[in-house]
Amino acid sequence: MSMGEAIGFVADVGGTNTRLAFVGRSGVLQDSVARRRNADFDSFEHLAGDYLGQARVEAPMVVAVAGPVGGTQARLTNRNWLIDAGEVATRCGATRVTLMNDLEALGQAVPTVTADAVEPLHEGAVLGGGGQGLVIGLGTGFNVSVVHIGSGAALISEQGHASLPSSVVAVLKQHMPDVSAFDSIENLFSGVGLLRLAQVIGVDVDSAEALAKSDDPRAREALETCTDAFGQMVRELAYAYFPQAGLYFNGSLAQFLLAPERRARVLAPLRSETRFDGQFARIPAFLFTSHTVALGGAAARLMAEVDAG
Repeated sequence: MSMGEAIGFVADVGGTNTRLAFVGRSGVLQDSVARRRNADFDSFEHLAGDYLGQARVEAPMVVAVAGPVGGTQARLTNRNWLIDAGEVATRCGATRVTLMNDLEALGQAVPTVTADAVEPLHEGAVLGGGGQGLVIGLGTGFNVSVVHIGSGAALISEQGHASLPSSVVAVLKQHMPDVSAFDSIENLFSGVGLLRLAQVIGVDVDSAEALAKSDDPRAREALETCTDAFGQMVRELAYAYFPQAGLYFNGSLAQFLLAPERRARVLAPLRSETRFDGQFARIPAFLFTSHTVALGGAAARLMAEVDAG
């Protein structure tokens, strides 16, 4: 692999797959983008080494990780990988390695995201608004990142470990006497959380798709309960962050809950808001459809670091 016109290297380490690419002055070099299955490697360093072959980066790297980041180390949430910036730099020959949370990377990508990378979730949803946007990630876990469109600054959080809002708990209590199994946002709004909800209601399935296809009325109840609860969660997040520039959803569970047959139900609590002159009802909503958006956010971070010296 030749560096060619590249000024750096980026990676997006997800729960199942990792995507990697070189970065030029115009952003991600699309002909360099590749995907590797995490299960085929025992560490990120080995995975990156497989992509690079005998090449060395000899430039800065930015690595977005689906898990908590603490300084020079990050731990992948659903795989026993500890990613150490120093070890990555040594293996790949990078001059500097920056680690960031994957939701932060998605947030940094929002100001320049293009229409072919998103699907509008309702009529009138248009990219390009000012103010701030909010990325909501639902997949293996749950998290959010708020981004200021003008500066491109993205803020990180661990929203998934916060407690469920009372409006969400109220939805759950309509269907079960004990909601203690859902003591955090992530314990409900994640792939595992949805299956746990189904089990509490009384149906055992091994995937969201199986839940949607089941003829068991309890499966429909579980699916509608999760959909209604997520609608309340979206409304709460909108009030917490006031994302005038849009809500941006990402992840496998987001794809499922915001499928065409369910998205109107999810957005209904927000769309019905009349307070504050209906500003919250007008917040645009989008679903990320490109798998390389986080690479773009990591590239934006890398180019900012290069420009800063």
